[in-house]
Amino acid sequence: MIAPFTPSFYKRLQQLKIRTRRTFVGSRQGSHRSLRKGHGLEFADFRAYAAGDDFRHIDWGVLARTDRMYVREFREEQDLNVVVLLDTSASMGFPEHQQKFELARSLALALGYVALTDGDTVTFSLLGRLNSPRFVGPRAIARAQRILGEATPGGSFDLLTETRAAIARQRIPGKCFFISDFLGDLDGIFATFDYLRSKNFEIVALQVLAPSELTLELDATCLVVDAESGREVELSLDGSSAKEYAIKLADHIERLEQFANRSGIDHLLIPSNQTVDEVVLSRLPEAGILK
Repeated sequence: MIAPFTPSFYKRLQQLKIRTRRTFVGSRQGSHRSLRKGHGLEFADFRAYAAGDDFRHIDWGVLARTDRMYVREFREEQDLNVVVLLDTSASMGFPEHQQKFELARSLALALGYVALTDGDTVTFSLLGRLNSPRFVGPRAIARAQRILGEATPGGSFDLLTETRAAIARQRIPGKCFFISDFLGDLDGIFATFDYLRSKNFEIVALQVLAPSELTLELDATCLVVDAESGREVELSLDGSSAKEYAIKLADHIERLEQFANRSGIDHLLIPSNQTVDEVVLSRLPEAGILK
């Protein structure tokens, strides 16, 4: 169950807006700049007058200067198609009490609420579990909260296959928030990102890791279990083991960051001991993901 947000937090979420680097075609009227030209507020271009055009759009100044009739076209404002992909594999349940997964699904809910209150369309895809209906309007947040609250991490799946199945349901591209620990095979992760890019989605990769994953807080001798395969391995650890782990983890994150930078993907590393308030109200606006 997701811990309920406070009324003051919901109020602050209503003041936020999802930032996009480019324009998309929406499905209905909204608050984002669209590729379509029509009856918006933002001037886009002039074109020659044609029979049937609205006289109110004629630019009389141009007519006076050139003796030719031109109409002004405006950029339509439409909604944004927002897809939230949430990794529900077993590794997201590490460590005890599922602190990492609880933050991940709280982030999903908060981002969904930001989009819904701004007039956007939102779909939640719980990878390995289910895909939600398309939600519209802030009242849909209660249904979204039930779906996310019932989700539990467990098992394993192919990331690319699950992402393909989720995106196959989308009629138009838009903004994709991908929430995961991204600790799997990097080639598979990169292939998944490339697939999303091929479908013209603008991607935000939110990498949620537990503090114990970041620092390897383990005893000298311990039995570790792969969260997704169930394979058990007995390890004897010392100071050099922790250093080696830190080097490999840093390399993994750096390669992910480099790929994201080359591919125009926003990547943010989030320790799971941060609160959803800190991440959504401070870190995401500072990174230019929200405004």
